[in-house]
Amino acid sequence: MRSWTHAEEEALRYLAARLSGPELAAAFCRTHQAIRHKAAQLGVSLGRKTSGTDLAQHSEATLRRVLEIIAADLCPYCGKRAIGVKRTGLCGPCHYEKLREVHEEEVAMMDAQRGLWAARSRLYRRRSTAGEPQ
Repeated sequence: MRSWTHAEEEALRYLAARLSGPELAAAFCRTHQAIRHKAAQLGVSLGRKTSGTDLAQHSEATLRRVLEIIAADLCPYCGKRAIGVKRTGLCGPCHYEKLREVHEEEVAMMDAQRGLWAARSRLYRRRSTAGEPQ
């Protein structure tokens, strides 16, 4: 039995109101019992749908999108969202968070360097006023 990914859980939460249990089982390529068990764990209702939907009524594109969401590579930083920024391999929010961290680190480095220059200047001035050789 394969474990559920975060993307699958989110898709189940979203689709439970739109598809019946057997339709979800077909969309997720899992047994109806597995769908019912996970829905119970998540607190999602799989009550009988009044619209009488049939899996055949749903477009192939919809089911294909469900499978894409399920199979999507997740962000390695948070593990919750699909990778959105190909260059870094992170989702959008994590990408911006990492950029912020890098910029803050660079600002801290520049502040430390500025502090070092100030200390050197003070030392140079003290040596100059004391008549010590440089």
